[in-house]
Amino acid sequence: MVVPAMVLAAMLAGTVLRSDTPRRDRDIMVLYVGAEDCAPCRVWQRSLGADFRASPEFARLSYREVKARTLFELLNDEVWPAELRIYRARIDRTMAVPMWLVLADGKVVTQSFGASQWEGTVLPTLRVLID
Repeated sequence: MVVPAMVLAAMLAGTVLRSDTPRRDRDIMVLYVGAEDCAPCRVWQRSLGADFRASPEFARLSYREVKARTLFELLNDEVWPAELRIYRARIDRTMAVPMWLVLADGKVVTQSFGASQWEGTVLPTLRVLID
């Protein structure tokens, strides 16, 4: 799911972004969902994911991973920590991994899957939320 600019702007309303006024940092979390037997997941983890974990943006947010051994186990309770299961309800079997959910102050801002969506949707959303 891609959040339209107007919705994102509404979510950011109330957050002052002027440099002359102190602003409250948002509670931002990225939830990565993948599987060990998923080739695109492994590629993302080793390349773009590694770059992201080394980036200045990474230090400004919370990052959680839900990784199953196999794609068939991806929705099993054993894979999902109890506090993250609420987000599992947003996933159906027609979606693919790797998948990312970006949350701001506990609300899902965007949910994207497929490696191309990392740079096309997830990173731009994070940059708007962090800056």
